[in-house]
This record gives sequence, C-alpha cells and structure tokens, in this order.
Amino acid sequence: MDFDELKARTINALRRLGEQKFSAEPGGYTLGNWSRGVNVLLDEFEEKVGGARISKEYLARRQELNDYLSKPISTSSIDKEMAELRERASELENRIETERDRVVSRISELKTEQSRCSVELEREQRQAAGPTARKTNGSFFGRLLGRNTSPPENPESRINELKAKLADLQAEMHEQQRHLKMMDTRSPDSQLADEWNRLGSLQTRMKELEEQKMGETQLVKERAAMTASIADAVSRLS
Repeated sequence: MDFDELKARTINALRRLGEQKFSAEPGGYTLGNWSRGVNVLLDEFEEKVGGARISKEYLARRQELNDYLSKPISTSSIDKEMAELRERASELENRIETERDRVVSRISELKTEQSRCSVELEREQRQAAGPTARKTNGSFFGRLLGRNTSPPENPESRINELKAKLADLQAEMHEQQRHLKMMDTRSPDSQLADEWNRLGSLQTRMKELEEQKMGETQLVKERAAMTASIADAVSRLS
C-alpha cells in the first residue's frame, strides 16, 4: 500500500470513528472501546508511515485527543435535575394510580350492590305475583284482641324502591366507567388532565436531559471535531 492510499484509508477511518454512536446497553460499545480503537488505528498508521513523516501538528492533535479523553466527565448537574424530575413524576404517577384505583374500587362496589338489589327485586316480584303474597293487614283475631301488629307491608312500594335504586346504581356505574375510560385514554376532559399534562412535561424534560447526558458522556461533538482535526493533519503529511 503506497503512502497516499494509506493516508486516504486512515482519514476515512477517522471520519467514521468521529460519527460512531455508542450503545446504551450494559456491556455495549463505550467511549473506552472507541478510544482504544482510535489509538490502535493511529499506532498502526504511524508504524507504517515511519517517524520521519509524522509532523508536529499531527502529534499535537493526537496528544490533544488523548488529553481530552483522559479528563473525567461530570454530569452531576444533569443527574441532580433528573433525580428531582423523577421524584416529581413518581408523585404524579402515584396520585393518578390512587385515583384510578379509587374509581375501579367504586365500580366494583356498585356491581356488588347492583347484583344484590337485582336478586332482592326478583324475589320481591316473585312473592308479589305468587299465591303466597304477603297479606297487607293483620289477622282478624289480632285486631279483635288489640294486639300490636307490624305495619302493613306494601310489596309494590318495595319493588319500586329497588327499581329506583338500581337505576341510580346504573347511572353512577356509567359515570364512573366514563371517568375510568377518560383516565386510561388521557382525555383532556378527564379529572386527571392537569396531572397528565404535568407528567407529560416532566417526561419530555427527562428525555431531553437523557439525550444531553448521552451527548456529554459520549463526547459526540468533541469526538467528531478532534478526529476531523487529526484527519486534517494526516492529509497534510508528505
């Protein structure tokens, strides 16, 4: 491989490394891997080119890169803000979940009460329609002897009462189910609309901070600039 071809290959490799992205997964490609890759590339280049052709500019650019990579990267301010945002988001999520649990619990209570009233209504209707329907007056001898008797029972009154209660239960059930649906779909008409909006804003800000932190820890702009600077120094070697 001649000198010009070696320079071209090294320059292209540096440009690719400058644009390389890191993996966020544990054990993935990191800044340390990248730094070793760049140094291996440049070591091989210098060995093949020979020390006589290496310029002071090139050496200065390489030293600048290694010095920069050796500095500790601090993201403490970002981490602090993210921790505060996570805490606030957690409070909102708990508030939303508590309200949702309350509505779900109320729906369950309404279903239980609805079932109980339905059973009682059927029983009352059977008794009112059957041959053993309750008598509405006390016995003749009881009245004659002046005994205390229970107030006359009116089956129709109880039936109407149960029907009205079932209608109320159904109306409340419908309303609670409507609230639950609006919660789950994050409707702007939901009682929790303000909480959803605040939570959405917090999540958006956390995402911005995560991207900012990734940029700072991966030295995205700096790596691109420094590899481009070294590539430029390589291109001027003769």
